[in-house]
Amino acid sequence: MHSFTFFTAVAILLSFCSAELANTQGVANYSPGGPVINLINTSPTETHVYKVEGNADNPPTAYGAGQGALPAATVLPGQTVKFHLGQGFIGAFSAKNGEGSRFEVNFRGDSPGEYKTWYNSDMQFGMSDTTLAPAHGDKQINGNDAVAGEQDCLAKANSAWTSLDVGTQQELLDTGYLEGTTGQDGVLTGVHMDKQAGDKVVDFFQNIAEFNAYVHSGSVAGKPTSNTAAAADAFSWSVKTKELDITGY
Repeated sequence: MHSFTFFTAVAILLSFCSAELANTQGVANYSPGGPVINLINTSPTETHVYKVEGNADNPPTAYGAGQGALPAATVLPGQTVKFHLGQGFIGAFSAKNGEGSRFEVNFRGDSPGEYKTWYNSDMQFGMSDTTLAPAHGDKQINGNDAVAGEQDCLAKANSAWTSLDVGTQQELLDTGYLEGTTGQDGVLTGVHMDKQAGDKVVDFFQNIAEFNAYVHSGSVAGKPTSNTAAAADAFSWSVKTKELDITGY
């Protein structure tokens, strides 16, 4: 039987600290209670990579101040990375290194007397099984559920698929952004999204399947249609916490 020595204790402590440092990214001099995003990878086999962007006007206290595009954030299978963003950060994290769902965050809090973190999910540039929500199950300031994005895009699309007539289903399949079969027993086997998707595709994801994300640019930019603009404008959310979770499935 081996005795527990001082050196054993030191080795364990150093091992713990090394693991903790490896799972921490962002600004080095972060303050307790400052803005942080927990990047959670639930997959046992896939490495998740996020494209990270910061606003050009971010203050010196924020991660990558004034640099725009920043080094990608890598999260190994089963790993959680605490990404400290520093005071005043505005920017975005995009799954699949920019080809999946994009999550915009604003930690500047613009309401006098009441701090707010603003955030949204954007699938205009790509789609992935990824969500953004306040940590610890917090709700939006208005009391509504606060999960942006979709845990399972294909399942969400399938939940609305058989509500369509066969003709509409076929039109959507012909776009190439949806794959599957038609009819009342039809099943989707794949869904995709990018900036070139037409109005029919956008309308299906945004208004019929009711994805929890901007599927179209809404009234923010681009050329909105009335229904998609109204739906997209519903997805600029706010919470009181400065700690958010981005979870990849």
